[in-house]
Amino acid sequence: MDRRGLAAAVAVAGSISIVITALARTGALQMGRNENDAAWLLAEPLVLAGLVFVVVRWSSPRAAAIAGSLAAAGSALWVQRFLPDEPAQDAVFASAVWLIPSLAAGTVAWYLSWAAAERTRAITLARAEQRLRLALDLHDYVAHDISEIVARAQAGAAVLPLGDPRIAELFGQIEAAGLRALESMDQTVHALGEGRDPARLTRGGIDDIDELVRRFAAAGEVGAVVERRPIPEVDATIGAEAYRAVVEALTNVRRHAVRPTQVTVVLNEASGALLVSIVDDGAARPATAPQAAGGLGLAAMTDRMERLGGSVEAGPRRPHGWHVTVTLPLSRNTDRGART
Repeated sequence: MDRRGLAAAVAVAGSISIVITALARTGALQMGRNENDAAWLLAEPLVLAGLVFVVVRWSSPRAAAIAGSLAAAGSALWVQRFLPDEPAQDAVFASAVWLIPSLAAGTVAWYLSWAAAERTRAITLARAEQRLRLALDLHDYVAHDISEIVARAQAGAAVLPLGDPRIAELFGQIEAAGLRALESMDQTVHALGEGRDPARLTRGGIDDIDELVRRFAAAGEVGAVVERRPIPEVDATIGAEAYRAVVEALTNVRRHAVRPTQVTVVLNEASGALLVSIVDDGAARPATAPQAAGGLGLAAMTDRMERLGGSVEAGPRRPHGWHVTVTLPLSRNTDRGART
C-alpha cells in the first residue's frame, strides 16, 4: 500500500468509528454489553491510536494531518457511546482522556519522522560538502600543475627549435608536473574512498613554498622570488594553508594576469600573525578577470582562512598588478572559527 492509500484507509477507519459513535449516541445503534463485545470495543480506540502513529510516521504531512485527525477523533469519541446520560463536563473529560493515546502516538511518530528527515538532510549536506571539497582540491592543486604543464609546453614550442637538446629537459619537466597532478588526483580520490576529509590532506608546508615558487619561475617567462622575513615556528596546519594560498595565487597569475614579468611572494610576521603576500606586476586586468580569478578559488580560500581565524585581501594595486594577502594565526591554538 502506498502512502496515499495508507492515509485513505486510516481516514476511512476513523470516519467509520465516528459514524458508529454518532449512531450510538442518537440511539439508532444499540451497543452490546457482554464481555466479548466490551473487549473488542476497548481495542478499537487503541487500534485507532496505532493507526495515528502509522499515518503520521509514513504519510505526507498534509495527509497525516487529515487522516490522523479523523482517527484521533474516533479514538477520543469512542467512549461517548457508553455515556448517553452523563453530564457534558464528564463526557468531555472522558473523551480528553481517550485522546491521550492518539496524541502520544502522533507525537512519537512525528519525532521519528523528523529525526529520519534530519538524518537524510545531514547525509545529503555531507555528500555535497565532500563533493565541494573534492572540487576545491582539484581546483587548487591539479589546476596549478596542469597550468605548469601548459606553460612549459608553450615556452618550449615558442623558443626551442626541433632537435634542440633542451627539448629532453623540457619534456622531463613536463613529465614531473604531470606526475604531480596525477598524485594530487590520486590523493583526493583515495581520501574520498577511505572516508577521509580531502581538505585535511597536506601536500606542502611553509618550507615548501620556495621550491613551489622556483618551479613556477622555471615553467615560463615570469620571474618569481620569495622574500622571507623573520617568522617564528608555524603550526603545520597553518603552514599547509599558507602553501595552498600561494598555489592558488600563482595559478591565477598564470591564468589571468596580463603580461606579468615578476611575481613576489613575501612571508612575514606582524602582530603575532603570519602574513603571506603574493604580488604580480601584470597590466590592468579585464573586467571579467577578477571574477574569474576570485570565483571558486578565492571564495573557498577566504572561507578556509576565516575558519582558522585568518583573513584574505585581494585586488588590483597601483600603478599596475594584482595582490593577494593572507593573514593567518601562527598556531591553531588561536583559532576563532575552526570547526571541530
